[in-house]
Amino acid sequence: MSQGRLLIIDDNPKNIQVAASILKQSDYEVEFSLDGASGLSWLESSSFDLVLMDVMMPDEDGFAICRLIKSNPLLKSIPVIFVTAKADRESVVQGFEAGGEDYITKPYDSRELLVRVKNQIELKTNRELLEEMNKNLENLVEEKTVKLSKANENLEKTNQELMARNEELKRIEASKQHFLNILGNEVSGSLNEVTAMLQVIKYKVDSKKVAQLVDRIDHSLSKIETFVNAALRITELQSHGSLLKPERIDIGKLIGFAMFQLDEKIRRKQIVLNNLSSGQTQFITGESQLLMAALIIILDFFLERNLPEALLSIEIENKANGISILFKDDGPQVSEQEINAYFDTFFTGSQSLNFARMIAEAHLGKLTLSNLSSDKGILLDFGLYVE
Repeated sequence: MSQGRLLIIDDNPKNIQVAASILKQSDYEVEFSLDGASGLSWLESSSFDLVLMDVMMPDEDGFAICRLIKSNPLLKSIPVIFVTAKADRESVVQGFEAGGEDYITKPYDSRELLVRVKNQIELKTNRELLEEMNKNLENLVEEKTVKLSKANENLEKTNQELMARNEELKRIEASKQHFLNILGNEVSGSLNEVTAMLQVIKYKVDSKKVAQLVDRIDHSLSKIETFVNAALRITELQSHGSLLKPERIDIGKLIGFAMFQLDEKIRRKQIVLNNLSSGQTQFITGESQLLMAALIIILDFFLERNLPEALLSIEIENKANGISILFKDDGPQVSEQEINAYFDTFFTGSQSLNFARMIAEAHLGKLTLSNLSSDKGILLDFGLYVE
């Protein structure tokens, strides 16, 4: 296998013969030229890995030929080794200034010639490999740059689309909030009118049953109004990042008010209600209408799930940086699937606790549901943060 293709430019056939003999024994392919002009012509028409150049030649010397080689973009990468009897320092410097890669003085050792030739060919091969790698890298960078530019264009387009959609969502949200506010005002106004009329009816009827029925309707309307106002307020908090309007609330009294709202249903269901929070004074900071709605939802949840004469206890427990309002009953226990359903945003049953959980979270608290350690009963923990 050829180690490389070499061109010897020397006007002395004997010098060519000696060098060619040494190089061919090491598997180099050797061609020769007896003058610089023909050697240069050959280099331009054929491919070589290295040139061995004599300095003293009859027409142009080796330095001049080397300069011509190095000035040609197609030939300048071919290494040139000067092989000459001119051993003075000035000649050596002149050879390197002309563009030569190496300088061998005659007489030379065959091993020296082979080592220098081998080194220059390896350097040329490595340079070409590096240039190829650089070229591939440049192509890769260019390709990646084009892809990145395209990706940036797509990202910019997507961002613009998202911004447009976001603006549209803001507009829709504002419209929704405006509609809800109008609806809330209309519902509240209508409820107030109906309540006022019910009070007139209540005190004008002689029938005790009718009066009781009016009371039940009045309680239901009050409950509806509480929920409507709380729903509008939670929507406002979530949509606009509004802050709670802090009030100093006696949570024990608020539990009592919530029980009063459901008094008729409690009596009708004959629930045994043990309110251990009664008489306790525990103040928290929050919005009373929201907390009232949450307590009504929780109480109604226990009324719906239990049979008559079931036991429900309520107590307030102090904890670090907050309180827990604990609701316990002796009804059937619940599965993990049922618990998840109660807190599901899209659960539409009468026992949904999702709204109450949203209110707890708005007050930096949480709402959890679990089974008691006994064979029956559940525990609902309505945890609230206390400043």
